[in-house]
Amino acid sequence: MMKRIPSTLVWLIVTVMALVPGAVMAQSTSVTDAHIRQINQQFAQKGVPNGFVALDSYGRLELKGDYDDEIQVDRAFSIAQTVVGVKWVSPVTPENIKVKEWERRLGSLFSRAAVLKPQVRGDAPVGPVRNRYALVVGVGKFKNGITPLQYSVRDATLFYRFLLEQAGFTKNNTYFLADQNATSSNVVKYLNGIRNAAQEDDLVVVYMSSHGTPPDKFGGVYIVTYDTEVNPRERVWHTSVAESALKDFVENLRARRLVMVLDTCYSNGAYRAIPGFLPPGGKSLGVGDENEGYGVSTAQGKRLFGAKDIVLEDQPRQAASSGKSIGGSQESYGKVLISASSAGEKSWESDQLHNSVFTYYFVDGMKRYDGSVKDAFDYSKPRTTQRVQQEKGAEITQTPQAMATNENWNMRVKR
Repeated sequence: MMKRIPSTLVWLIVTVMALVPGAVMAQSTSVTDAHIRQINQQFAQKGVPNGFVALDSYGRLELKGDYDDEIQVDRAFSIAQTVVGVKWVSPVTPENIKVKEWERRLGSLFSRAAVLKPQVRGDAPVGPVRNRYALVVGVGKFKNGITPLQYSVRDATLFYRFLLEQAGFTKNNTYFLADQNATSSNVVKYLNGIRNAAQEDDLVVVYMSSHGTPPDKFGGVYIVTYDTEVNPRERVWHTSVAESALKDFVENLRARRLVMVLDTCYSNGAYRAIPGFLPPGGKSLGVGDENEGYGVSTAQGKRLFGAKDIVLEDQPRQAASSGKSIGGSQESYGKVLISASSAGEKSWESDQLHNSVFTYYFVDGMKRYDGSVKDAFDYSKPRTTQRVQQEKGAEITQTPQAMATNENWNMRVKR
């Protein structure tokens, strides 16, 4: 027994060392002391005098110190991303913000509560679809130097035409915004218009195809519009369609049926021509690859829907090969968020399909399965993954994601 003690002690020492954060960081992080010094110097020079960064237990940079407001936090977060890239900045909001954003908005929240109708309970009976409303957005051209997208307007047009020509939507209630018309204010204006018009038994569809912003301090990817600004860098979050605008729309929508499809993601390639936007030594940090992207995360979906028990579609069921709907129903309901890619992935366009890969297969699935949303998603998900690997390389992944507030979300959008 005594002979075994030294080996046991050695094993314990090795185990403990492996669990020490510093040991883990030394092996896994690409962030150096020079990076930390550079970021902290820029904080002092650019109006963040009481903030600083430090490594967390995962080897990423975390914001520390005191910050006057959310704008100062965004500036600090952006500075850190430009030095080491989005991969190495932890999406954690500093605790020591002197003026919290929620405190600023408290008065307006109470004033809105007096005029808003009570929220519809999710367990109430649902009737057939009464009216259909839709907003379709495609942005391929950008005012301020962001790399154009070749097929996003074509994606939006394909989706828009399906709604009008095959799903029974009317032009009066179906809105289409493309390129210079797809400004942030216009998108929010039409979202608010639909929110105010749609009633409990109505169906609302929102589709957006564009670039995404870099992940913000919460890990959210915003939707870039025609007039999104990129200078100074943190303006990219302030001038895009923010998660807060989408959350406000979702929370205050009376309609029991909402299908939101986002064919967006953050990609380094979208900002490669903008000076100072990406880390100058990005490749050495493992973040210079234009293929790196960040789609909608599960955490972002939960924030949008405010749902503790959100339904995740990790394993789609087998759709019927006949092309007939296998479950779509006018009585199905719920709020559904469908994203073209998962967190950490890029959403790809295809020169062979002349569309984004996901939108092409999702609309094809909607046509095949009589407008049934879940059936179309189940059809499109594996085909998207396979097509991206065929065209872009076996090591490239794109995995569409669906999140819903109800298991019975296979709504049929077709009249």
